[in-house]
Amino acid sequence: MSEPFTRALLFVKQGRYREAEHYLRQAIQNDPQDPQSFFFLATCLMRDPKNRLEALSMIDQALRLCPNRAFYHAQRANILILLGHTKEALDAVEQARRLAPDSPDSYVAESVVMLVSGKPQDAERAARQALALDGENEAAGDSLADALRLQGKTEESDAHIRGLLARNPENPWTHSSAGMLALQQGAVPAAERHFLAALRIDPEHPEAREGLLHAFRARSPFYRAYLKYSFAMERLGRTRRGLVVIGLLLLMQLANVTFVGPLAPIGFALVAVYCLFVLWIWVARGVGNLFLLFDRFARHALRPGEKREAIVVGGGVLFGLALFGAGLLLKQVGLIFLGLTLVGAVFPMSLVFTNRSKAGRIVFSLIGAFVYLGGLISFALLFVPARHAGDFAASLFGSTMILALITTWIGNIPALRR
Repeated sequence: MSEPFTRALLFVKQGRYREAEHYLRQAIQNDPQDPQSFFFLATCLMRDPKNRLEALSMIDQALRLCPNRAFYHAQRANILILLGHTKEALDAVEQARRLAPDSPDSYVAESVVMLVSGKPQDAERAARQALALDGENEAAGDSLADALRLQGKTEESDAHIRGLLARNPENPWTHSSAGMLALQQGAVPAAERHFLAALRIDPEHPEAREGLLHAFRARSPFYRAYLKYSFAMERLGRTRRGLVVIGLLLLMQLANVTFVGPLAPIGFALVAVYCLFVLWIWVARGVGNLFLLFDRFARHALRPGEKREAIVVGGGVLFGLALFGAGLLLKQVGLIFLGLTLVGAVFPMSLVFTNRSKAGRIVFSLIGAFVYLGGLISFALLFVPARHAGDFAASLFGSTMILALITTWIGNIPALRR
Protein backbone atom coordinates (compact mmCIF):
# COMPACT_ATOMS: atom_id res chain seq x y z
CA MET A 1 0.00 0.00 0.00
CA SER A 2 1.18 3.52 -0.80
CA GLU A 3 1.79 6.01 1.98
CA PRO A 4 -1.20 8.23 1.05
CA PHE A 5 -3.50 5.19 1.07
CA THR A 6 -2.17 4.03 4.44
CA ARG A 7 -2.77 7.48 5.93
CA ALA A 8 -6.25 7.59 4.41
CA LEU A 9 -7.17 4.27 6.03
CA LEU A 10 -6.03 5.59 9.39
CA PHE A 11 -8.26 8.66 9.03
CA VAL A 12 -11.21 6.50 7.91
CA LYS A 13 -10.85 4.32 11.02
CA GLN A 14 -10.85 7.49 13.13
CA GLY A 15 -13.96 8.82 11.39
CA ARG A 16 -12.04 11.76 9.91
CA TYR A 17 -13.42 11.40 6.40
CA ARG A 18 -12.53 14.81 5.05
CA GLU A 19 -8.85 14.31 5.87
CA ALA A 20 -9.03 10.81 4.38
CA GLU A 21 -10.51 12.20 1.15
CA HIS A 22 -7.41 14.32 0.55
CA TYR A 23 -5.03 11.35 0.81
CA LEU A 24 -7.29 9.06 -1.21
CA ARG A 25 -7.18 11.50 -4.11
CA GLN A 26 -3.40 11.42 -3.85
CA ALA A 27 -3.46 7.62 -3.85
CA ILE A 28 -5.61 7.61 -7.00
CA GLN A 29 -3.17 9.95 -8.73
CA ASN A 30 -0.31 7.63 -7.79
CA ASP A 31 -2.16 4.47 -8.85
CA PRO A 32 -5.33 5.04 -10.91
CA GLN A 33 -5.78 1.26 -11.30
CA ASP A 34 -6.30 0.52 -7.60
CA PRO A 35 -10.02 -0.11 -6.98
CA GLN A 36 -9.64 0.19 -3.20
CA SER A 37 -8.78 3.89 -3.41
CA PHE A 38 -11.92 4.57 -5.44
CA PHE A 39 -14.01 2.47 -3.05
CA PHE A 40 -12.84 4.27 0.08
CA LEU A 41 -13.12 7.67 -1.61
CA ALA A 42 -16.74 6.84 -2.48
CA THR A 43 -17.28 5.81 1.15
CA CYS A 44 -15.99 9.18 2.36
CA LEU A 45 -17.88 11.24 -0.21
CA MET A 46 -21.25 9.56 0.35
CA ARG A 47 -21.53 11.09 3.81
CA ASP A 48 -21.99 14.59 2.40
CA PRO A 49 -25.21 15.18 0.42
CA LYS A 50 -23.35 17.56 -1.88
CA ASN A 51 -20.81 14.89 -2.85
CA ARG A 52 -23.04 11.85 -3.37
CA LEU A 53 -23.12 12.06 -7.15
CA GLU A 54 -19.32 12.05 -7.15
CA ALA A 55 -19.44 9.14 -4.67
CA LEU A 56 -21.53 7.19 -7.19
CA SER A 57 -18.99 8.00 -9.89
CA MET A 58 -16.14 6.77 -7.66
CA ILE A 59 -17.84 3.47 -6.79
CA ASP A 60 -18.53 2.96 -10.50
CA GLN A 61 -14.81 3.42 -11.14
CA ALA A 62 -14.03 0.83 -8.47
CA LEU A 63 -16.48 -1.59 -10.11
CA ARG A 64 -14.97 -0.92 -13.53
CA LEU A 65 -11.62 -2.07 -12.17
CA CYS A 66 -13.06 -4.91 -10.08
CA PRO A 67 -16.59 -5.83 -11.27
CA ASN A 68 -16.88 -9.09 -9.33
CA ARG A 69 -16.44 -7.76 -5.80
CA ALA A 70 -19.84 -8.12 -4.12
CA PHE A 71 -19.08 -5.63 -1.37
CA TYR A 72 -18.58 -2.89 -3.97
CA HIS A 73 -22.03 -3.59 -5.41
CA ALA A 74 -23.52 -3.46 -1.91
CA GLN A 75 -21.85 -0.11 -1.28
CA ARG A 76 -23.16 1.14 -4.61
CA ALA A 77 -26.63 0.20 -3.39
CA ASN A 78 -26.06 2.22 -0.22
CA ILE A 79 -25.06 5.29 -2.24
CA LEU A 80 -28.06 4.91 -4.55
CA ILE A 81 -30.32 4.75 -1.49
CA LEU A 82 -28.95 8.09 -0.30
CA LEU A 83 -29.61 9.55 -3.76
CA GLY A 84 -33.19 8.30 -3.63
CA HIS A 85 -32.82 5.73 -6.43
CA THR A 86 -34.40 2.76 -4.67
CA LYS A 87 -35.07 0.67 -7.79
CA GLU A 88 -31.47 0.92 -8.94
CA ALA A 89 -30.34 0.22 -5.38
CA LEU A 90 -32.31 -3.05 -5.37
CA ASP A 91 -30.69 -4.01 -8.70
CA ALA A 92 -27.27 -3.46 -7.09
CA VAL A 93 -28.36 -5.56 -4.10
CA GLU A 94 -29.31 -8.43 -6.41
CA GLN A 95 -25.98 -8.18 -8.23
CA ALA A 96 -24.10 -8.33 -4.91
CA ARG A 97 -26.14 -11.36 -3.82
CA ARG A 98 -25.45 -13.24 -7.07
CA LEU A 99 -21.73 -12.73 -6.57
CA ALA A 100 -21.69 -13.61 -2.86
CA PRO A 101 -24.92 -15.33 -1.70
CA ASP A 102 -23.42 -16.15 1.70
CA SER A 103 -22.36 -12.56 2.46
CA PRO A 104 -24.50 -10.42 4.80
CA ASP A 105 -23.65 -7.19 2.93
CA SER A 106 -26.42 -7.47 0.33
CA TYR A 107 -29.00 -8.21 3.02
CA VAL A 108 -27.89 -5.19 5.06
CA ALA A 109 -28.21 -2.96 1.98
CA GLU A 110 -31.63 -4.48 1.20
CA SER A 111 -32.75 -3.80 4.77
CA VAL A 112 -31.81 -0.13 4.42
CA VAL A 113 -33.64 0.11 1.08
CA MET A 114 -36.75 -1.30 2.73
CA LEU A 115 -36.46 1.17 5.61
CA VAL A 116 -36.23 4.09 3.20
CA SER A 117 -39.15 2.70 1.18
CA GLY A 118 -41.36 2.61 4.28
CA LYS A 119 -41.44 -1.20 4.50
CA PRO A 120 -40.14 -1.97 8.01
CA GLN A 121 -41.39 -5.57 7.99
CA ASP A 122 -39.30 -6.34 4.89
CA ALA A 123 -36.42 -4.42 6.47
CA GLU A 124 -36.65 -6.62 9.58
CA ARG A 125 -36.64 -9.78 7.45
CA ALA A 126 -33.54 -8.72 5.50
CA ALA A 127 -31.71 -7.63 8.68
CA ARG A 128 -32.42 -10.96 10.35
CA GLN A 129 -31.12 -12.79 7.28
CA ALA A 130 -27.91 -10.75 7.51
CA LEU A 131 -27.57 -11.59 11.20
CA ALA A 132 -28.17 -15.27 10.46
CA LEU A 133 -25.09 -15.12 8.22
CA ASP A 134 -23.07 -12.95 10.61
CA GLY A 135 -24.40 -12.60 14.13
CA GLU A 136 -21.86 -9.87 14.95
CA ASN A 137 -22.73 -7.62 12.01
CA GLU A 138 -23.33 -4.25 13.66
CA ALA A 139 -24.86 -2.60 10.58
CA ALA A 140 -27.47 -5.36 10.39
CA GLY A 141 -28.12 -4.98 14.11
CA ASP A 142 -28.68 -1.23 13.79
CA SER A 143 -31.01 -1.74 10.82
CA LEU A 144 -32.97 -4.35 12.78
CA ALA A 145 -33.33 -1.93 15.71
CA ASP A 146 -34.73 0.76 13.41
CA ALA A 147 -37.08 -1.70 11.68
CA LEU A 148 -38.47 -2.84 15.04
CA ARG A 149 -38.93 0.76 16.18
CA LEU A 150 -40.79 1.70 13.01
CA GLN A 151 -43.22 -1.16 13.60
CA GLY A 152 -43.95 0.04 17.11
CA LYS A 153 -42.02 -2.85 18.72
CA THR A 154 -40.30 -0.42 21.07
CA GLU A 155 -39.55 -2.89 23.88
CA GLU A 156 -37.93 -5.37 21.51
CA SER A 157 -36.00 -2.56 19.81
CA ASP A 158 -34.83 -1.22 23.18
CA ALA A 159 -33.61 -4.66 24.31
CA HIS A 160 -31.82 -5.16 20.99
CA ILE A 161 -30.11 -1.74 21.20
CA ARG A 162 -28.96 -2.39 24.76
CA GLY A 163 -27.39 -5.61 23.57
CA LEU A 164 -25.61 -3.82 20.73
CA LEU A 165 -24.27 -1.10 23.04
CA ALA A 166 -23.10 -3.73 25.54
CA ARG A 167 -20.99 -5.32 22.79
CA ASN A 168 -19.73 -2.02 21.35
CA PRO A 169 -20.50 1.19 23.26
CA GLU A 170 -18.50 3.18 20.68
CA ASN A 171 -20.77 2.55 17.69
CA PRO A 172 -22.25 5.92 16.60
CA TRP A 173 -24.97 4.26 14.51
CA THR A 174 -26.26 2.35 17.54
CA HIS A 175 -26.28 5.52 19.64
CA SER A 176 -28.19 7.24 16.84
CA SER A 177 -30.76 4.42 16.77
CA ALA A 178 -31.03 4.62 20.57
CA GLY A 179 -31.60 8.37 20.31
CA MET A 180 -34.43 7.97 17.80
CA LEU A 181 -36.06 5.33 19.99
CA ALA A 182 -35.80 7.65 22.99
CA LEU A 183 -37.42 10.45 20.97
CA GLN A 184 -40.25 8.15 19.95
CA GLN A 185 -40.78 7.27 23.62
CA GLY A 186 -40.77 10.95 24.59
CA ALA A 187 -37.50 10.71 26.56
CA VAL A 188 -35.91 13.88 25.14
CA PRO A 189 -32.93 14.16 27.61
CA ALA A 190 -31.97 10.53 26.94
CA ALA A 191 -32.21 11.18 23.19
CA GLU A 192 -29.88 14.18 23.50
CA ARG A 193 -27.34 12.07 25.42
CA HIS A 194 -27.29 9.36 22.76
CA PHE A 195 -27.03 11.79 19.84
CA LEU A 196 -24.22 13.69 21.57
CA ALA A 197 -22.44 10.38 22.24
CA ALA A 198 -22.71 9.50 18.53
CA LEU A 199 -21.30 12.90 17.53
CA ARG A 200 -18.48 12.56 20.05
CA ILE A 201 -17.47 9.30 18.35
CA ASP A 202 -18.12 10.57 14.82
CA PRO A 203 -18.43 14.39 14.62
CA GLU A 204 -19.71 14.16 11.03
CA HIS A 205 -22.43 11.58 11.66
CA PRO A 206 -25.42 12.96 9.66
CA GLU A 207 -28.21 10.98 11.37
CA ALA A 208 -26.95 11.91 14.83
CA ARG A 209 -26.75 15.59 13.91
CA GLU A 210 -30.28 15.57 12.53
CA GLY A 211 -31.50 13.63 15.54
CA LEU A 212 -29.89 16.11 17.91
CA LEU A 213 -31.72 18.94 16.16
CA HIS A 214 -34.98 17.03 16.62
CA ALA A 215 -34.16 16.66 20.31
CA PHE A 216 -33.38 20.38 20.65
CA ARG A 217 -36.63 21.31 18.90
CA ALA A 218 -38.52 18.82 21.09
CA ARG A 219 -37.90 21.06 24.10
CA SER A 220 -40.94 22.88 22.72
CA PRO A 221 -44.33 21.20 23.41
CA PHE A 222 -45.37 22.33 19.91
CA TYR A 223 -42.59 20.30 18.30
CA ARG A 224 -42.98 17.33 20.67
CA ALA A 225 -46.58 17.03 19.48
CA TYR A 226 -45.35 17.14 15.89
CA LEU A 227 -42.84 14.36 16.59
CA LYS A 228 -45.57 12.17 18.09
CA TYR A 229 -47.65 12.70 14.98
CA SER A 230 -44.66 11.95 12.72
CA PHE A 231 -43.80 8.73 14.52
CA ALA A 232 -47.44 7.64 14.45
CA MET A 233 -47.68 8.28 10.69
CA GLU A 234 -44.32 6.58 10.17
CA ARG A 235 -45.69 3.39 11.73
CA LEU A 236 -48.69 3.43 9.39
CA GLY A 237 -46.62 3.04 6.24
CA ARG A 238 -46.87 4.96 2.98
CA THR A 239 -50.13 3.41 1.72
CA ARG A 240 -52.08 3.86 4.95
CA ARG A 241 -50.75 7.40 5.34
CA GLY A 242 -52.29 8.23 1.96
CA LEU A 243 -55.58 6.69 3.07
CA VAL A 244 -55.55 8.84 6.23
CA VAL A 245 -55.09 12.01 4.17
CA ILE A 246 -57.88 11.04 1.77
CA GLY A 247 -60.11 10.14 4.73
CA LEU A 248 -59.59 13.54 6.32
CA LEU A 249 -60.47 15.30 3.08
CA LEU A 250 -63.65 13.23 2.74
CA LEU A 251 -64.59 14.09 6.34
CA MET A 252 -64.19 17.79 5.54
CA GLN A 253 -66.44 17.43 2.51
CA LEU A 254 -68.98 15.58 4.62
CA ALA A 255 -68.85 18.33 7.25
CA ASN A 256 -69.54 20.98 4.57
CA VAL A 257 -72.62 19.06 3.44
CA THR A 258 -73.88 18.10 6.90
CA PHE A 259 -73.39 21.31 8.86
CA VAL A 260 -75.54 23.83 7.01
CA GLY A 261 -77.98 26.51 8.08
CA PRO A 262 -77.86 27.06 11.85
CA LEU A 263 -75.11 24.41 12.11
CA ALA A 264 -72.86 26.16 9.57
CA PRO A 265 -70.54 27.62 12.27
CA ILE A 266 -69.68 24.05 13.33
CA GLY A 267 -68.69 23.22 9.76
CA PHE A 268 -66.56 26.37 9.52
CA ALA A 269 -64.89 25.49 12.83
CA LEU A 270 -64.06 21.96 11.62
CA VAL A 271 -62.60 23.30 8.38
CA ALA A 272 -60.53 25.84 10.35
CA VAL A 273 -59.21 23.09 12.65
CA TYR A 274 -58.31 20.96 9.62
CA CYS A 275 -56.48 23.88 7.97
CA LEU A 276 -54.53 24.57 11.16
CA PHE A 277 -53.65 20.87 11.41
CA VAL A 278 -52.30 20.83 7.84
CA LEU A 279 -50.41 24.08 8.47
CA TRP A 280 -48.94 22.67 11.70
CA ILE A 281 -47.58 19.61 9.85
CA TRP A 282 -45.85 21.71 7.21
CA VAL A 283 -44.37 24.44 9.40
CA ALA A 284 -43.39 22.57 12.58
CA ARG A 285 -39.81 22.08 11.43
CA GLY A 286 -39.37 25.73 10.36
CA VAL A 287 -40.91 27.06 13.58
CA GLY A 288 -38.75 24.63 15.57
CA ASN A 289 -35.65 25.95 13.81
CA LEU A 290 -36.78 29.51 14.56
CA PHE A 291 -36.86 28.68 18.28
CA LEU A 292 -33.37 27.17 17.99
CA LEU A 293 -32.03 30.45 16.58
CA PHE A 294 -32.64 31.98 20.01
CA ASP A 295 -30.78 29.16 21.81
CA ARG A 296 -27.13 30.20 22.06
CA PHE A 297 -25.99 26.56 22.09
CA ALA A 298 -28.44 24.86 19.73
CA ARG A 299 -28.24 27.46 16.95
CA HIS A 300 -24.66 26.43 16.18
CA ALA A 301 -25.99 23.03 15.03
CA LEU A 302 -28.13 24.67 12.32
CA ARG A 303 -26.79 24.79 8.78
CA PRO A 304 -27.23 27.93 6.63
CA GLY A 305 -30.22 26.44 4.79
CA GLU A 306 -31.91 25.57 8.07
CA LYS A 307 -31.38 29.10 9.35
CA ARG A 308 -32.94 30.55 6.20
CA GLU A 309 -35.83 28.11 6.59
CA ALA A 310 -36.28 29.28 10.18
CA ILE A 311 -36.56 32.92 9.12
CA VAL A 312 -38.71 32.47 6.00
CA VAL A 313 -40.96 29.60 7.16
CA GLY A 314 -40.99 29.97 10.94
CA GLY A 315 -40.96 33.76 10.89
CA GLY A 316 -43.39 33.89 7.97
CA VAL A 317 -46.06 31.76 9.62
CA LEU A 318 -45.85 33.54 13.00
CA PHE A 319 -45.87 37.04 11.48
CA GLY A 320 -48.53 36.00 8.97
CA LEU A 321 -50.86 34.64 11.66
CA ALA A 322 -50.35 37.85 13.66
CA LEU A 323 -51.32 39.98 10.64
CA PHE A 324 -54.28 37.73 9.90
CA GLY A 325 -55.53 37.98 13.49
CA ALA A 326 -55.07 41.76 13.48
CA GLY A 327 -56.98 42.00 10.20
CA LEU A 328 -59.91 40.07 11.65
CA LEU A 329 -59.98 42.19 14.81
CA LEU A 330 -59.67 45.49 12.93
CA LYS A 331 -61.79 44.33 9.97
CA GLN A 332 -59.02 45.26 7.56
CA VAL A 333 -59.08 43.12 4.41
CA GLY A 334 -55.58 44.29 3.44
CA LEU A 335 -54.04 42.89 6.63
CA ILE A 336 -55.93 39.62 6.11
CA PHE A 337 -54.54 39.36 2.56
CA LEU A 338 -50.98 40.04 3.71
CA GLY A 339 -51.24 37.60 6.62
CA LEU A 340 -52.67 34.77 4.50
CA THR A 341 -50.06 35.45 1.80
CA LEU A 342 -47.22 34.91 4.29
CA VAL A 343 -48.95 31.83 5.71
CA GLY A 344 -49.76 30.37 2.28
CA ALA A 345 -46.20 30.88 1.04
CA VAL A 346 -44.74 28.74 3.84
CA PHE A 347 -46.14 25.60 2.17
CA PRO A 348 -43.87 25.81 -0.90
CA MET A 349 -41.05 27.63 0.90
CA SER A 350 -40.78 24.84 3.49
CA LEU A 351 -39.55 22.63 0.62
CA VAL A 352 -36.88 24.98 -0.70
CA PHE A 353 -34.00 25.47 1.74
CA THR A 354 -33.39 21.92 3.01
CA ASN A 355 -34.76 19.92 0.07
CA ARG A 356 -32.06 17.72 -1.51
CA SER A 357 -34.02 17.46 -4.77
CA LYS A 358 -32.77 20.10 -7.22
CA ALA A 359 -35.94 19.82 -9.30
CA GLY A 360 -38.01 20.19 -6.14
CA ARG A 361 -36.15 23.32 -5.06
CA ILE A 362 -36.79 24.91 -8.46
CA VAL A 363 -40.48 23.94 -8.56
CA PHE A 364 -41.27 25.07 -5.02
CA SER A 365 -39.23 28.27 -5.33
CA LEU A 366 -41.32 29.22 -8.37
CA ILE A 367 -44.58 28.37 -6.59
CA GLY A 368 -43.47 30.40 -3.57
CA ALA A 369 -42.57 33.35 -5.78
CA PHE A 370 -45.99 33.22 -7.48
CA VAL A 371 -47.74 33.07 -4.10
CA TYR A 372 -45.86 36.11 -2.81
CA LEU A 373 -46.44 37.98 -6.08
CA GLY A 374 -50.14 37.07 -6.28
CA GLY A 375 -50.73 38.09 -2.67
CA LEU A 376 -48.94 41.42 -3.04
CA ILE A 377 -50.74 42.29 -6.29
CA SER A 378 -54.07 41.41 -4.65
CA PHE A 379 -53.18 43.65 -1.72
CA ALA A 380 -52.24 46.54 -4.03
CA LEU A 381 -55.46 46.18 -6.04
CA LEU A 382 -57.49 46.83 -2.89
CA PHE A 383 -56.33 50.45 -3.07
CA VAL A 384 -57.05 50.94 -6.79
CA PRO A 385 -60.19 53.11 -7.26
CA ALA A 386 -61.27 51.28 -10.43
CA ARG A 387 -64.79 49.80 -10.35
CA HIS A 388 -63.96 46.08 -10.52
CA ALA A 389 -60.53 46.19 -8.89
CA GLY A 390 -61.83 44.74 -5.62
CA ASP A 391 -63.50 41.80 -7.37
CA PHE A 392 -60.37 41.10 -9.39
CA ALA A 393 -58.26 41.29 -6.22
CA ALA A 394 -60.50 38.73 -4.50
CA SER A 395 -60.36 36.37 -7.51
CA LEU A 396 -56.60 36.67 -7.84
CA PHE A 397 -56.11 36.13 -4.12
CA GLY A 398 -58.33 33.03 -4.15
CA SER A 399 -56.31 31.55 -7.03
CA THR A 400 -53.10 32.34 -5.17
CA MET A 401 -54.26 30.49 -2.04
CA ILE A 402 -55.33 27.49 -4.14
CA LEU A 403 -51.85 27.44 -5.68
CA ALA A 404 -50.33 27.41 -2.19
CA LEU A 405 -52.57 24.53 -1.11
CA ILE A 406 -51.69 22.51 -4.23
CA THR A 407 -48.20 22.29 -2.73
CA THR A 408 -49.55 19.97 -0.03
CA TRP A 409 -50.25 17.44 -2.77
CA ILE A 410 -47.30 17.78 -5.15
CA GLY A 411 -45.02 18.10 -2.13
CA ASN A 412 -45.56 14.38 -1.54
CA ILE A 413 -43.99 13.41 -4.88
CA PRO A 414 -40.72 11.61 -3.92
CA ALA A 415 -38.78 13.00 -6.88
CA LEU A 416 -39.52 16.57 -5.72
CA ARG A 417 -38.99 16.08 -2.00
CA ARG A 418 -35.94 14.45 -0.39
